Amino acid sequence: MNRGAFSFILLALIISTLSFVSDRNSRRVSIPLPSRRSGTAIILTGAAARIPQEAALLEELYNRGLLRNVVFISGVSSGALNAVALNAILSGKMTWAEYRKILFSIHNSDIFTQGEKRKLPVNTEPERKFLTEVFEKKLGYHSIGDLKIPTSVSFTELKHIEFRREVFRICSRKINNETDTTLNLVDILMASTAFPIAFPPARIRNSKTIPDAEYIDGGVGEDHVPFRALFEFEQKRGMGVEKVFIISRKSDSIPAVSEELKVLGINDKGIFDKMGVSMDNILQRGIYRRLIAYSELHPEMIRRTWIWVPDFRESFLMFNFDKLQEQYQVTSAWAKTHDPEPIGNFLLPYLLLKKGEYSNNY
Repeated sequence: MNRGAFSFILLALIISTLSFVSDRNSRRVSIPLPSRRSGTAIILTGAAARIPQEAALLEELYNRGLLRNVVFISGVSSGALNAVALNAILSGKMTWAEYRKILFSIHNSDIFTQGEKRKLPVNTEPERKFLTEVFEKKLGYHSIGDLKIPTSVSFTELKHIEFRREVFRICSRKINNETDTTLNLVDILMASTAFPIAFPPARIRNSKTIPDAEYIDGGVGEDHVPFRALFEFEQKRGMGVEKVFIISRKSDSIPAVSEELKVLGINDKGIFDKMGVSMDNILQRGIYRRLIAYSELHPEMIRRTWIWVPDFRESFLMFNFDKLQEQYQVTSAWAKTHDPEPIGNFLLPYLLLKKGEYSNNY
């Protein structure tokens, strides 16, 4: 087994452990929320190359008139990219047609390249160049403070992976101690999208409110579903939100780690797939656990929160950016015949399944 394949085993263990520890710790601390409410919040999970799935769902919400009063957006990993794009669309800087054109133009070579030695992490300088072209040069977003709608982006400090407080949430408005609205937006996005092992960590220049360190994907820590920033925003604002939409991407049940590695230039000769290792299953469990934590921290938000996760037949790899147009079209068609689901309804099958597993073990 080569170095790249071994790294993915390590990654699976890290994500599984961090998800459990962060859930256990986060449930202990509840932020008091205001009783007065106004506006809609959008929470976007990580999606990697499945970014157009979330984008298609957002466009459908927009077309249904459900994004007319968005007061807060929180995103992590590629969900953070959609958060910035949504800012531009709702602020009149970009249309949905323009955003689709940008997404459909993306290929693997626009995000990463592989060196001659074929090892991980890949080189993500193409991603930095692409984000700079779109967000800085096209839209004029140089710092995170340039975003008109209050927007938070999460990332994890690499050296804090020993299960201490690892997630930082930088917002376009001052909602917490770590926020510095002058920080470079592309730096923040590079950190948030730095999927560990596969992509290299990123540094954030001129940071005074956070450590001068290397950062990785915020979804590795407790911000698998980045809802904490919403609670911080509500507390700082002195007013809650009326409605929350949590948007995510489809999780595929078929093990495809070997195929993911091939996209990244690593050939494990199918070992992972034969072992039945599924990154999607690990990440999906993390999403469910964070949604449960969200509901337990503030039960009053249950009746105000809807989840939208596409569920179609087609499967798409997490690191293959060559099929974004197809993903968008498939998701868009699915969304036209489906509605966002109340969080309680969404979680019920998972909770019943876990209860059944518990009963069978005892």
